[in-house]
Amino acid sequence: MNTMKNGFWKVFFTEWKTIVKKPSVMLWALGVPLAIFILYAAIFGDGVLRKLPIAILDRDQTAVSRELTRQVEANSTLHILERVTYENEGLKLIQTGKVFGLIIIPSDFEKNISRGKTSHVVLYVNNDFMTPAGLVNKGFNAVVGNFSTSARVNVLMKKGSSSLQAKEAAQPVIMRSHTLFNPFVNYAYYLCLSLFPMVLQLTVMIITLYLLGSVLKYNEGKQLYALSGENIVAAYFGKILPYTFIFSFLTLLMVSYLFGYLGIPINTSVFNVYILTLVMIVVYQLMAVFFVTITKDFRSLCSMGGAYSSLAYSFSGYTFPQEGMPTAIKIMDSIFPFSSYSRTLTNTAMKGMPIMESLPYLIGFGIFAFIGLVSLKKFSYQLQKGSYEK
Repeated sequence: MNTMKNGFWKVFFTEWKTIVKKPSVMLWALGVPLAIFILYAAIFGDGVLRKLPIAILDRDQTAVSRELTRQVEANSTLHILERVTYENEGLKLIQTGKVFGLIIIPSDFEKNISRGKTSHVVLYVNNDFMTPAGLVNKGFNAVVGNFSTSARVNVLMKKGSSSLQAKEAAQPVIMRSHTLFNPFVNYAYYLCLSLFPMVLQLTVMIITLYLLGSVLKYNEGKQLYALSGENIVAAYFGKILPYTFIFSFLTLLMVSYLFGYLGIPINTSVFNVYILTLVMIVVYQLMAVFFVTITKDFRSLCSMGGAYSSLAYSFSGYTFPQEGMPTAIKIMDSIFPFSSYSRTLTNTAMKGMPIMESLPYLIGFGIFAFIGLVSLKKFSYQLQKGSYEK
C-alpha cells in the first residue's frame, strides 16, 4: 500500500513538473479549449436571431398592402432589406444569399380584402439555411395571421357586427401555446449547452490519448512503470490526475458561463451539473486507456480515438432527434459516453427530472468506466515492454 502511495506521488509530481516545463502542454489542455469557448461565446452571444434580411415585392401598391409591409418590418425577426420590382429579381437575391426570403403581395390584394375574399400572399424561403428559413417562416406566419384577423374583423364590423362579435367570428378558435423549455427560443441556450461540453470531451479524449500513447511511442513505458513502484494504478492515476484538475477548472469556467453569465434556466443545482461533467471527464480518461490497448501504433491511436470522440456529437441527438433515428443508429448512439452525459444533463438540468430517471445513462457511465479499468491490466503489460510492439 505504501509502495503504491509513494509511486503515485512520484508520478503525480513528475507530471506537474513536465506541465510547468512544457508550456505547450498547458496550451493544448487549457488554452485551446478556452479559445474555442470564447469563440462560441462570441458567435452565440446574442442568443436570438433578429432582423433576418428578406425582400418584398408589392404588386398592389395600396394603403392596405403598405400596412402589411409596415407590419412585416415591425416584426423583430424580419428586416426588409430590398424592395424589388420583379419576382425574378427577388429570387436572384435568395439564390445569391443576400436575403433569406421573398414576400410577394398580389396586385388585387386590397380589392379582395375589402370584399371579404381570400388573397394569397406568397413567401419564398431559402431552406438551405434551415434555422433562418424556419424563423422567417414563423415570423411571416405571425404577421399574416394577425393581419388577416384584423382585416376580417374590419369587414364584419362594416357589415354591422359589433367589435366583440366580429372578433369572435374572425377567430372562433384561439390557440394557447405553452413552451416548457427554452421559451425564449434562445439559440445560445440550446447550442452552447451542447457545444461547450462537446469541446470539453474532445479535449479530454485527445489530450489523454496523447499522454498515454506518447509514453509508448517514445519508449518511456518502463521508466513510468518503475517510477510508479511497478503499480499500474499509481502509474495511470499519477499521470492523469494533474490534467483532471486542469479539466475541472475548465468545467468550472464552463458551468459559470453557461448558468451564470449566460443565464441558461436550470432546474437543479449547479453543483450537480459540475459533478456530472467531472464524471464525464473521468470516464473519457478511462476510455482513452481502452483505445491505447487496442491499437498497435500512435498514429492509429490518434486516428481511432479522435474519430470516436468527434462522432459523439452527431450521435447524441442534438443535431437530429434520437426518436427519429433508425434502430441501428440508436444502437450505435449507446457506444458514446457523451450521449449518456447529454441526456442526463437535459433530464436533470433542463427538465428538472429526478436523477433516478436517468439511471440507464448513469449505468452506461459505469460500463464505460469499467471497460477502462479492465483495460489497465493490458496497459500494464505495454508499460513493462516499454513501447508499442514492433
